[in-house]
Amino acid sequence: MSKLTRTLALLATLAMASSAFVACGGGNTESTGSTAETTAAADGSSEEAADTTAADADSEGGEEQSAGGEITLPSDDDTLTVVCWTDADLANMFDQFSGHAKYQNCGDNGGDASTKYATYLNSGDDVDLFVAEAGWILNYINDDSFSAPLSDLGITADDYKDAYQYTVEIGTDNNGVLKGASWQAAAGGYAYNADLAEQYLGVTSPEEMQAKIDSWDKFEATAAELKEASDGKVTIAATIGGLWQAFSTAKNAAWVDGTTIKTDVAKEFTDMVKGYVDNGYVDPTVEQWSTDWTNVGLNGETLGYFYSTWCLGEGAQLEQNGGNAGNWRIVRGPQDFFWGGSWLCVSPNCNTADQAADFIRQFTVNADTMEEYALYSGDFVNNKVAMDKIVAEGSNSNPLLGGQDQFAVLADVAAGIKMSDSISKYDQSLKDTFLKTLKDNINKDTDAILDAFTSQALADNPDLSAE
Repeated sequence: MSKLTRTLALLATLAMASSAFVACGGGNTESTGSTAETTAAADGSSEEAADTTAADADSEGGEEQSAGGEITLPSDDDTLTVVCWTDADLANMFDQFSGHAKYQNCGDNGGDASTKYATYLNSGDDVDLFVAEAGWILNYINDDSFSAPLSDLGITADDYKDAYQYTVEIGTDNNGVLKGASWQAAAGGYAYNADLAEQYLGVTSPEEMQAKIDSWDKFEATAAELKEASDGKVTIAATIGGLWQAFSTAKNAAWVDGTTIKTDVAKEFTDMVKGYVDNGYVDPTVEQWSTDWTNVGLNGETLGYFYSTWCLGEGAQLEQNGGNAGNWRIVRGPQDFFWGGSWLCVSPNCNTADQAADFIRQFTVNADTMEEYALYSGDFVNNKVAMDKIVAEGSNSNPLLGGQDQFAVLADVAAGIKMSDSISKYDQSLKDTFLKTLKDNINKDTDAILDAFTSQALADNPDLSAE
């Protein structure tokens, strides 16, 4: 990675984030000034504290971070408590934050947290900020008992003129009130095995690869070429789930219109992916996050994966599934898409408002400190000024991608993501139900698959109706 990454890594004992979706257990992470202390999830014991050096950008950005509107929530506590299902990203933030912050675990993963948060937030236990995912954030920002406006911390939508607009739209409730701020733009791309691409497709550069898959028609044609050249040994995509993520979020279509379940995108995808399965372009038995998902990459049985930015750092999915560093490259793929993402939301019971405001400004508003965080963590931050500067300077180099700068690829993707009015509070549940139904019934026709999906979705959500 960059020189700054390597330098700071020598100073920090905390591991690099594996992804925004990896379970961390019941860990507890605190940072006071320039000292970080991590509590092990298994037994609650403290690991050895490590000294970290605050970068100049932190102190220089201090006045800017504290500027803004009036803070109306209290600052009676000296410890900022951030609730999440993992401290993978937060650990990196706490390394750089000059205040006193504590991580509070809630849930084993993002999906688990979507339901467990309600119990925790109603418990009366300490919480200042909590992290929410795109698939279920609306459940919390549309309920004033769970979330407060960012304006209560003196932060408004005007502060996010340099953010990627879709992240602001997702963080805005149904009444147009900004309640969530994301530190990352979770832009995605297609990561491919460069050795296999050269062997079977004659591709020797990312530009050549992108030209072969820059639409879904070309992607399918290249899948057929790959199958023939490899005698069916190599699939073009590791999982149906990865194909779905790239296909669906790029469509910018809502799962629910009013109370009616919409199946247009699901039908289009089902028709497409059934052809992929029938022709051997993807193996429907390979489940995302499983050992098989990893092994098809390590064993050279798939050409590539659809990944988001949080999959591309040290210890994350690219390294886990890719194995040998340097053999992989990334391109935009058939469509611009995003996968996941995390938003900082304010509890109405926040009693550390000054620090909460500083924390949110440092990691979601201030271009200097966000640039520093991007180079330190490898995450694609939600600030166009910061990301454009990194790309222009060529200050990021990913050894897992043969030295390629993933930010240079994903910057254009992030700018192209459209999300207005295309998410609902049912998204996570409906997406999970659809994928399970699709895989369980993949040998049936499209109508039968959609009927099975709709029946289960209505059973799970009796307040919805079918088309």
